[in-house]
Amino acid sequence: MPRNKSILVIRLSAIGDVAMSVHAVRALRDKYPDHKITVCTRERLAGFFAGVPDLDFIFFPAKATFVDLLKFILKARKMNFGYVADIQNNLRTSIMRIGLHKCFTKVAAYDQRTYAKWRVKRRFCKRLTPVRNNVLRFCDVFAELGLPVDEPKVVKKVLPLPEAFDDIKNGNWIGIAPFSRKEKKIYPLDMMTKVVDMLTQKAEKVFIFSGPGKEKAYADELAARYPNVVPVFGKTDFNGETALISNLDVLITMDSATMHMATLTGAPFICVWGGTHPSTGYSAWGADWKANYIQADMPCRPCSNYGEGKCRYKDFRCFKEIDPVIIVYKTLKFLNND
Repeated sequence: MPRNKSILVIRLSAIGDVAMSVHAVRALRDKYPDHKITVCTRERLAGFFAGVPDLDFIFFPAKATFVDLLKFILKARKMNFGYVADIQNNLRTSIMRIGLHKCFTKVAAYDQRTYAKWRVKRRFCKRLTPVRNNVLRFCDVFAELGLPVDEPKVVKKVLPLPEAFDDIKNGNWIGIAPFSRKEKKIYPLDMMTKVVDMLTQKAEKVFIFSGPGKEKAYADELAARYPNVVPVFGKTDFNGETALISNLDVLITMDSATMHMATLTGAPFICVWGGTHPSTGYSAWGADWKANYIQADMPCRPCSNYGEGKCRYKDFRCFKEIDPVIIVYKTLKFLNND
């Protein structure tokens, strides 16, 4: 019996990884225009896939019980998928995958490659050998299903501004995303404030991307100090933030989801790396390491794959080696198209 052309792609989290998966799913759609592709993810992240045509979605609840998981499997089984690509491969998605592995459903899962990342983290080689980028490893899952794809391309575009920021642009717009979920990825805020101070003199507007709580308080404090600083949190959703980023002249970000959101539209960005390193496979897709990254070459880097753990010296010297002037200089090069 021939296998049907219906594909289920599963990627529930994290925000940055879902954004990275868009490039692989776009390559899958381009290569197989006649196949039905359904993406299983969180509802609030589905907008990342807006640029990929003809996709269906199954939304998995953010706080799902085991009963919810079983209900999801029963629902998905009735949809009769011919292929299931689990491009996350954690406990929850593994249960999904096993539950969907029927006689005529072919399944494949993302390879975590923990050992390869561990080798980079422990720096067995003086010269780091990059781990295969996550986007390509997502594509490897499709190839394992018998659905090889071409290497994804970054699609450059400028999206309509969200209503909250729909202003006439008369000068440079700079975005700054100073936060991450992991402390090892956050440039010291006192130093970032110096960056903001210098860039407010060079830009019409400086947008601060943040989360709630203390992050929002920091953004609001900057807005109170500088009239051309605009906090973003609470004024739009992830779709709106992605659209806003596409209109920026440059985005300054940490190793965070915001970096990967910039790649969805090919927006110009600068990423400041600390305890993590692009060699571990989480590099922004399509990035030029020399043009897009700022990082200090230190014997203790990288000390983390994705930001886990504490700084062994407790002073985050990997960030403190990067003077705010360096970030401003690199930003001005982008503004001057150098």
